[in-house]
Amino acid sequence: MIQDECMIFVTYPGRVEEVAVGEFLVTFPDVPQAITGGTTRQEALAQAADALAVAIEGIFLEGAPLPPRRPAGRNEVDIPLSPSIAARVLLADEMQRQSLTGRALGKRWHKDEKTVRRVLSGKGASLDLTLQALQVLGVRPALALP
Repeated sequence: MIQDECMIFVTYPGRVEEVAVGEFLVTFPDVPQAITGGTTRQEALAQAADALAVAIEGIFLEGAPLPPRRPAGRNEVDIPLSPSIAARVLLADEMQRQSLTGRALGKRWHKDEKTVRRVLSGKGASLDLTLQALQVLGVRPALALP
C-alpha cells in the first residue's frame, strides 16, 4: 500500500526472483494464492497484476478476510490492483473499520443488503456503484495515475 498525504493506492508487495535463466517468478508474501511468472522481469511484473486480481477475487468469493496491506519492503515491489477491485477492497476495509455489516451499509445507503453483497462480490455491480457506497461511508475516491 502506498500512501501519499490523503491518497491511498491499493497495492500488495510482490517479490520478483530469477529462478533460472530467462525464468522470473513473482510471489506475494501476504497473498500466497497469487503466483505468476514470465521470461523477463517486465513480463513477470505485467502478469503479476492479473495474478493478484484473480487471488483477491477468490478471497472475496470465499468471504474470507482480505490480507492486510503494507508497503513493499526490501526486495519487494508494489503491485497495484485494478481500480474496480481496489475500490471493493477499500469498501471492505472501510466497512470493517466502521464495524458495519452489509445490512447497516444498505440502510445508510438506502439500498437493500443484496445490493451491498453484489458490490462486494463484483457481480453485476459497476465501479460507479462501488464508488457511491464509498461516498456513503465518507470516503472520497479519486483516480490517480503514477
